[in-house]
Amino acid sequence: MKRTALILVVLFSSIMFSLPLIGDDNKNEKSSELGEQLVLMVTSILQGKDYAEFKENISPEAYLIYNNTYESIFEVLENSSKKEIFIDGKKAEVGYVHLWMPDDQKTAYLVLGTKNSDNGKTSWHSILFKIGENQKWQILNWHKS
Repeated sequence: MKRTALILVVLFSSIMFSLPLIGDDNKNEKSSELGEQLVLMVTSILQGKDYAEFKENISPEAYLIYNNTYESIFEVLENSSKKEIFIDGKKAEVGYVHLWMPDDQKTAYLVLGTKNSDNGKTSWHSILFKIGENQKWQILNWHKS
């Protein structure tokens, strides 16, 4: 009896989690557009492109955690030796993306997996975004491993 109950619970759970979510399709479309926008910004930075166009998308208090250090993102991106260590390279490709946004839609959390096709190195990024005073999405913190 216990085994049957367990099987039914597992079966019911798997069906419930595999069903599509019912909700506002506009919200899903906005999330998709936002995800594409944030991934484009992050990959451009990781590929070493000039980040001047995204400078307003980085919070003034934004920081980076990398190689057991805690530093300002601006300091890392403006220092050529630190930037070289942080940047994945022009051939960095996105392999994994997961965007999570709470209901208030004022913050977003992005997990990104990248792979450098030159050396095969895989990097993982977890990035917290918020809507800044300029009403644009801004990077608040970034952890790279």
